[in-house]
Amino acid sequence: MHARYKYFTSLMLMLFCFCQRGMAADRHILTAPYFLPGDAYFHTAISEKVLKQLSDDPDHPFEYGRINWQRQHAGYYSLSLGKQNRNLAKKIKAAYYSIRHNLVPLQLEVWGRSPNTVADHPLDRKTEFIEINRLSLFFVNENFDWKKNRFPLKYNEDWYKQLSNFGFPNGDYGALVRTPDAILESWRLSTSISPLSVELPEVPIIEKQAIKVPMVAKGRLKALMLIDTRYKKYYKRRDRQELFEITNEMITPYIAEEGAWKEI
Repeated sequence: MHARYKYFTSLMLMLFCFCQRGMAADRHILTAPYFLPGDAYFHTAISEKVLKQLSDDPDHPFEYGRINWQRQHAGYYSLSLGKQNRNLAKKIKAAYYSIRHNLVPLQLEVWGRSPNTVADHPLDRKTEFIEINRLSLFFVNENFDWKKNRFPLKYNEDWYKQLSNFGFPNGDYGALVRTPDAILESWRLSTSISPLSVELPEVPIIEKQAIKVPMVAKGRLKALMLIDTRYKKYYKRRDRQELFEITNEMITPYIAEEGAWKEI
């Protein structure tokens, strides 16, 4: 067993290095994937604008949060929670404002004409306040044991096949934690961790185009709201990292201590 583990470790390291060289040599054809069937989570970013959209329409889909403007994109771009997760959406709003009031103050950037400007700009130029420190959120299956399994990992064994279906045979996995041990861990447990349970839209896959029609959650989900975007520290469970587990029933804060997640 030990020899087999060493063999697969070496194999994964070689594949990782090969993929890195391939990306450097051929970046113009690579993709930055959205959600791919088989992923254990759907990642998004929460802002007041998103919460307002949910208030106006409870079925308003969440947009995928990892976007690279220099890449083409593949996969599924948005997720609607469905009626069974109505309370989850409400709890996400409560968790957001709790974090804003106690941990991470809102930061805004003015786009367009400042309301206090003395510069010579057209009076009808629109002023926008853009939230620049949106909070990172991950939807996972309700029974996903994130305290036991490393997070945030995709645990998707078929990612290469899925990207090929979208016309990207040389695509990027899009991992948030790219260390060799994280890649190996994601592969090692990929067959034992269930993918996010979603119903895919019945639309054809067009080569080298992402699908914007929303997926819909099949069952009850829960969400993990992070305090910051230092994903490697969450994966390593570094001391003092904080997050909120959000279910349809409750909001529970956690903190990392001595390599484990502990309820606050």
